[in-house]
Amino acid sequence: MTKVNREILKRYLNGKYNANDERYVTERFNDEESLGGLKKYAQEDWEQTNASGQHDFNHILESIHSKIRPAENSVKVLNIYRFYSRIAAVLLLPLAIWFIYNNLHQDQQSLNLAQTSIQAMHGSKVEFRLPDGTKGWLNGGSHLTYSTLFNERHVKLNGEAYFDVVHNEDKPFEVIGDESKVVVLGTRFSAKMSPDKKITEVVLESGKVKFIPHNDTATILKPGERLIYQKQAQVVQLEKVQTEEHTAWVKGMLIMRGDNLQDVADKLSDWYNVDVVLEGAYPKDYQFRATFKDESIEEVLRLMKLTAPIRYQIKQPKTLEDGTYSKMQVTLKMNEE
Repeated sequence: MTKVNREILKRYLNGKYNANDERYVTERFNDEESLGGLKKYAQEDWEQTNASGQHDFNHILESIHSKIRPAENSVKVLNIYRFYSRIAAVLLLPLAIWFIYNNLHQDQQSLNLAQTSIQAMHGSKVEFRLPDGTKGWLNGGSHLTYSTLFNERHVKLNGEAYFDVVHNEDKPFEVIGDESKVVVLGTRFSAKMSPDKKITEVVLESGKVKFIPHNDTATILKPGERLIYQKQAQVVQLEKVQTEEHTAWVKGMLIMRGDNLQDVADKLSDWYNVDVVLEGAYPKDYQFRATFKDESIEEVLRLMKLTAPIRYQIKQPKTLEDGTYSKMQVTLKMNEE
């Protein structure tokens, strides 16, 4: 059993870590010999805040760790994350995942309040399996929280996730966002729910889901439909779409279908965790159509420049005083006629 550095783990779980700490934790989760040490640390940390003591963490640690071991799970590494180097592409292997256990409302005696949180850091994608058998993927910069006991099939989502929900007519599955929720029995769909975004989005691949905003006016989605909820106006829009365009990120693909330059900037910003700035005017009706997989952002921009009248400038990330990195900045501009 490989010994783990408890101080680094503590800083990482508290969010007060630097680049070296993050690299250390990533390596430990990818090292099978470290599993015992990680499990022991989680057990002791839990017991310090829970008088009841003995709890089994195997089902959580093993389910997460099983997604991390590339040799056993044949998960292809598609590097997109530019946090440390210039090897940018798509990182499907969830190396940048952590989870914490805490009690809500400071009730140290009740296991019913224990929460499990799964987080996908920017530039990574995390495959998960919930206690009821529901499977899915969590996109970069997102996190999912649920009751560890999972007595009710409720999860809280901040970001974007894809769900393949196990059917249970007696216990509907609920995905809860900041101003709405999605209720399902058994289906495959994706959802974007973020407090800092102006819209909530649901795309239904199969089955049936019910979207319920805070005003309780439910909307039923059919397969092949995309729902867009304007939070401020409390307006729901439904449209027919090609679902693979909106769920291709699960397979590590970035798809553009009739996107204007602002849409392209938004997708590149989310996909590569960079700041994309548009400079000057651009025709709103100029559309981009492309599919990318495995390409770095430099390769994507170079290919776009070859096929469209655009120019770009890249400012590389800089090391900050606290040891973290600034984001890469990309400036896009349409060529003048």
